[in-house]
Amino acid sequence: MLTAAIDRYVVAVGRPMARRCVRVHSAKLDRDAEIDLEVLTRDARPDWSSYVKSVFTVLGAAGVEPGGMEVVIASGVPIGAGLSSSAALEAALAMLVLCVRSATIDSVELARLLQRGENEYVGVRCGLLDQFSSLHGQADRLIFLDCTTCEHETLSLGSPAPAIVVVDSRVSREFVGNQAPYNLRREECELAAERLSRALGRTLTGLCRASSEELERYASDIPEPALSRARHVIGEHERVLAARVALKSGDVTRLGALMGESHGSSRRYFDNSCDALDQLCELAAGQGGLIGGRLCGGGWGGCTVNLVESGAVESFVAGMKRAVATLPEPTPQVHVCYASDGASGCML
Repeated sequence: MLTAAIDRYVVAVGRPMARRCVRVHSAKLDRDAEIDLEVLTRDARPDWSSYVKSVFTVLGAAGVEPGGMEVVIASGVPIGAGLSSSAALEAALAMLVLCVRSATIDSVELARLLQRGENEYVGVRCGLLDQFSSLHGQADRLIFLDCTTCEHETLSLGSPAPAIVVVDSRVSREFVGNQAPYNLRREECELAAERLSRALGRTLTGLCRASSEELERYASDIPEPALSRARHVIGEHERVLAARVALKSGDVTRLGALMGESHGSSRRYFDNSCDALDQLCELAAGQGGLIGGRLCGGGWGGCTVNLVESGAVESFVAGMKRAVATLPEPTPQVHVCYASDGASGCML
């Protein structure tokens, strides 16, 4: 996978307290919650505080005793927009706890812990990408990550680096069932992997361990829609490898073309785009300076992400703002971002 952290932040500040609980205030939501550290079970109806609970639970299980704490969280990351606001929250809280307790955890292991927390205590069967990105981002660079081995490296976007222009459709994934479609896609991909493994006579640790040629050879053994999901996932893996090669040779233009192919595959095979996202990609394609664009995050609403030449950012943004102003309410919002360093912590 190719990913990046962007310069939009979640900040968590806190202090220890004697009681074995976490009192947390979300400035963005203007809500409070109290979490009993003696009863860290999965909530029947997960909400924003479930992400907080997940972090304290997995850190405690890893040997970092969080203890009681008062916490305030402020966020500049849009919620439900596909920009990994939950992973940014988890990373910020983890950095806070590690600072307060003078503890350290290997960054790859920490990403795995945070992923497990979201899987088990929030009920979202997410992969490792979002948490890894939040912890490992580097300015003006993309992260290449093999989620099955955790092999990773950073790849330069060039100098000057292009902007990452995020266009928030303001169509929230909550409107279409937030967690359920994501979990369903996971099940469909697992079915495809199981059928393809049987046909190939070898165990696949993930769909990315098969090629498009192998998939098409045994396509008749895989029912729809699992076959379409596999076509997207395997094709996406091959596009990422091609993009890695392109970036190593400084060919950002090739990366842009692959982004466009990726969005088309999401729309055709993974069925996680929507009319709003497709329209935003079409509008971006009509602006000067676009290198490439696609939907961002899980899809079904949220944002598109567009790589824009550094010298064309102002005109691109102006053109997009004029274009989206003609769309029905709610009017999409345009944000200029740049690849940024990941989460960090400090004592004040």
